[in-house]
Amino acid sequence: MTFQWKDQVKIDGAKVKGFATLHDGTIVYMMYTLTSEHEKKRFQAARLSTFLFTAEVEPKELEPAAHDYSFDMARYLRMNGAAGILEATRITSSQPLTTLRTRLSHYRFSIKQHIHEHFPSSLVTEAEALLIGDRSSMDRLLQKEYQTLGITHLFAISGLHVGLLTFFIRVIFLRVGFRKEWVTYGLLVFLPTYACIAGGAPSVWRAATVTMIVLLAVTGNLRLRLDDALAMSALFFIVMQPHIVFQPGFQLSYLAAFSLLYSSAILSQAKNGFVVSFLVTVITQVALYPILLYHFFELSISSFIANLFYVPLYSIFILPANLLLLVCTYTIPPLASLLFHMYEPIRQWIASMTTWFASFPYQMWTPGQPDGIGSALAVLGILLFLVSLERRKCIALGVAGLLLPAFYLEIKPILHRDAIVSYVDVGQGDSTIIEMPFKKAVYMIDTGGVVHFGEANWKTPEQPFEIGRNIVVPYLKAKGITKIDRLMISHADLDHMEGADEVMEELRVKEIHIPPGSEQEKAMEDVLRLANEQKVPVQLVGEGFNWNIGDYQFQYVAPEERMYDGNDSSLILVMKKNDLHFIFPGDLEKEGEQRFLQRYRSADFQRVVLKAGHHGSKTSSTEPFINFLQPEFIIVSAGRNSRYGHPHAEVVNRFIEHDIQFWSTAEQGTIELRVKDGMYTTTSSR
Repeated sequence: MTFQWKDQVKIDGAKVKGFATLHDGTIVYMMYTLTSEHEKKRFQAARLSTFLFTAEVEPKELEPAAHDYSFDMARYLRMNGAAGILEATRITSSQPLTTLRTRLSHYRFSIKQHIHEHFPSSLVTEAEALLIGDRSSMDRLLQKEYQTLGITHLFAISGLHVGLLTFFIRVIFLRVGFRKEWVTYGLLVFLPTYACIAGGAPSVWRAATVTMIVLLAVTGNLRLRLDDALAMSALFFIVMQPHIVFQPGFQLSYLAAFSLLYSSAILSQAKNGFVVSFLVTVITQVALYPILLYHFFELSISSFIANLFYVPLYSIFILPANLLLLVCTYTIPPLASLLFHMYEPIRQWIASMTTWFASFPYQMWTPGQPDGIGSALAVLGILLFLVSLERRKCIALGVAGLLLPAFYLEIKPILHRDAIVSYVDVGQGDSTIIEMPFKKAVYMIDTGGVVHFGEANWKTPEQPFEIGRNIVVPYLKAKGITKIDRLMISHADLDHMEGADEVMEELRVKEIHIPPGSEQEKAMEDVLRLANEQKVPVQLVGEGFNWNIGDYQFQYVAPEERMYDGNDSSLILVMKKNDLHFIFPGDLEKEGEQRFLQRYRSADFQRVVLKAGHHGSKTSSTEPFINFLQPEFIIVSAGRNSRYGHPHAEVVNRFIEHDIQFWSTAEQGTIELRVKDGMYTTTSSR
């Protein structure tokens, strides 16, 4: 089979992956595993999107989403018009192409190399992002700072970016003396060319297309209202790729454009540029907030102020400066060196100020994903606010209409009367979240994590997948949870606690519980270091430690006082209300279960919901243990197609023989139990 990768193809570790076009025009997500470090260097040196590859391929099964709020590969493929995932098992040949698209791709690659060779290292990431739409070298901390301030859109090629670029070029050529018509025609040729050079991503094409239509409408070459022009461009993309309407970028860009267009009466009331900038910021931030909350569960409060400063800064200074520097490095290198000498210290000062601004606490509002009622109230509130602003009447009523949905979204998570126990699908690992009624407390038992084998080498991904940041944190934020009252790490195994530092970086943790002796384990180093930096108290707890929240009692029934020995020293937590007991045994195995039975043989646990120990391995959930507890429901936390064979067939058969209903996160995904009046209901994400 022959295929051609698109410009966004990535090489990460031993994997090459990205969207590709097959010989019949079908778009797929193509993956290839590199066989050697030498082959990786060859692939990195080549511009992969300019080659036609012939390969033996096989379809790859789609991994289901861990829960409703995590990355969903099937949805991602649909939004990008892809039919599925193929894996190239062996590439048999590659042939360089000489089409217009490949030539433009070569130009983009040469510009990228030119930036790396001629720009100071501190300016390379920004130049790549602003000039050719490549954000691959942007580190996570910088992304986090921009998200906190609500200015991420400035670091991407957006409608604002393309519009400013078009404006600068048009003004320069008109000032030089070119005729208006020729400048317009030249820009109509330049914009699609630039879209290709900038990577050809859907967002770039969308920005270029809208700018072209607006340019034609403004110059009188196209007798069409601007709102009709925008609608036509949106319709064009929807016809070409129907599922694009579900892309956050599509929704945000067109909603921002339409909100500003239909707010022209409000903007016309402004008496100076500062007021216009302020109104543009207010209108776009207000209009977009339901979409932002739906997709990202949180909103930057400081964005209202930050955009007032950063939008003009990027529009008037940073973007023009990068364009000028790029041109000078090609045409007048000595002048470029002088300009770099002047610009770099200024840019570094701006970066340090950005870091300082982003370090302020309480900048993010995280009410969670809005429900249908919240979304409807938000839309009505936005319309009421904008109408009152346009008519300059009843402004207080408009502000109230805007704040009422926000108040609803803020208090809704704390109104539920149920206790909620969520067994999050973290693959091979454990993570359980307990929410008390009325959000009186939120507890987390383990955070999941990735088990690493061996030292890092050429196969190690530069951006490894982080269970805590990519699965656990989105689940919490989608529920409006920003604070963990107690983080309980059952023991120092990476698949239970490797994601703890990621959770602590994203959310506020008030207290950490770990079993005695585990603090000496190497796996705990990062967690203890971060806890010390954040001044989070770490308690060594064991059998007998207990507390109450309302009608719920919590108690650790293990480990007893003895030397830490890994799995069998796991914290075992029992949550009890009336006769219903939830038992969380960590990775307890046969010996630990025997010690538990010896100490609690006379105890009456009545009704039990059990999380199976050690992911359902054959060394746990032994016959005496299950026979003693007689659980009425069991949850197994295990990965799909587990390399360890979890849950083991022997254990599954034991559950069946005892007539115990059990669910596994490998099959059901994230499992949620809602407890009310001693009864519980069970749902799952699949």
